[in-house]
Amino acid sequence: MKAHDFYRSTAFAFVAVLAGTLAQAAPTVVPPHANAYGMGYDGLAIRWTEWVMSIPVPTNPILDEDGGFAAIGQSGPVWYLAGTFGGAATRTIAVPSGKALFFPIANYFWVNTPEFGDAAWSPEQEAYARSVIAELVDTGQNLVLQIDGRLVPNVYEFLRAASDTGMCMLPDDNLYGAEAGPHECVADGFWALLPPMSTGQHTIYFHGEFGGAPGFVVDVTYHISVGPGR
Repeated sequence: MKAHDFYRSTAFAFVAVLAGTLAQAAPTVVPPHANAYGMGYDGLAIRWTEWVMSIPVPTNPILDEDGGFAAIGQSGPVWYLAGTFGGAATRTIAVPSGKALFFPIANYFWVNTPEFGDAAWSPEQEAYARSVIAELVDTGQNLVLQIDGRLVPNVYEFLRAASDTGMCMLPDDNLYGAEAGPHECVADGFWALLPPMSTGQHTIYFHGEFGGAPGFVVDVTYHISVGPGR
């Protein structure tokens, strides 16, 4: 083989390897402080909490077995996906094109319920609520996020976020069994914001466990069809 042929074949091999590496590169996850949609994960996490707590039990996405309730309460450029209260779920959903997706890999949230004995909301009560859920989230383990079969690295280091303080509007027949109406709320966990996915079929899989709650395992698969939306 002549020298220039050797270098040319080596260059082609390098390009092929590079192309293969790029094809297997980790999927894009928007960083927590990017403010891609006017807020970081702290703002998105409380919007997610307000969303999920606003939906009555019979149609709540956390309790959804197959994805039939995924579109309830969705609006704006970011759609929310739900985990479970422990256990596995496989959901098939349709998402309009151009929608980013935000969801918890594993999380806890606190809805302040004086009717059940919580102290009235105050800076001290907020600090207490945040400390309780932070200690639980600190025990997160075996966290996995896959997008279309590709692993997202560094979940522990880069996707942890505590929320802003919000106001959850509880409906009748709410997840807490509390009085309907406004309740202060905060959240903490490991989250992911995905930019809009291409038209077609996609799969999102996430798994998380909490060591402080024996037997608490979230294991969720979303089969997503992205298509034209209104």
